[in-house]
Amino acid sequence: MQSLRLNPRLINKILFAILLLAALAVVAGTQLAPKVPLPMVLLYSILCAVAIAALLVVAIIVFATVSQWVLRNGGTDPQWFWFSGEPPGLKKLRAEAQAQAHKDVA
Repeated sequence: MQSLRLNPRLINKILFAILLLAALAVVAGTQLAPKVPLPMVLLYSILCAVAIAALLVVAIIVFATVSQWVLRNGGTDPQWFWFSGEPPGLKKLRAEAQAQAHKDVA
């Protein structure tokens, strides 16, 4: 398995995008609630950003765990759960592999 290498430039881009989205949330918050003081809007924006980030992390962990479980228990590809059957041609490939295995044993 390959080790995960974090690119500092990518991390900077992600942090910059988060900063811009937070600024957009603050601007939208001040427009939606003009009588709320700015520090309170900032606090709510920060809390919402942290909550959304936490939910994303939890969702990523859950989906990764389910996908790993499916693959370890003989599943083909977790993305194919959206469809009614196996990927096209996979049944044929499995049959050919099984026939080759029987031919090698005999």
